[in-house]
Amino acid sequence: MSLKHRLAVTAASSVAILGMVAVTPASAATLSAASSHTGSVGCFNYSWADGTVSYTIYYHNTCTVKSAIAGTTDALFDNKWCANVAADGKGHTVVYNKPMTFSSARGGSC
Repeated sequence: MSLKHRLAVTAASSVAILGMVAVTPASAATLSAASSHTGSVGCFNYSWADGTVSYTIYYHNTCTVKSAIAGTTDALFDNKWCANVAADGKGHTVVYNKPMTFSSARGGSC
């Protein structure tokens, strides 16, 4: 086998190994299932999943009037969030601590 051919085979093997290394962590990350949570309170259905840095809470107002959904997180300070949602409206809110409680006010606002 010529030196040129051996270098080509070695380079191809290195690329294949590097490709496997780069793909492996992404594959492993996809296999770990995040815990998702769903519920309803008043006029709202909501869901959220465990995050590493932030939590996105998705909600749907099932009432025929604009209403408010609110909640708290496990943060020590600034632990409340609230959103006004149109009738039959959907939306989402990003919080940086784990959601703990949910409440709603039919026809209310934040």
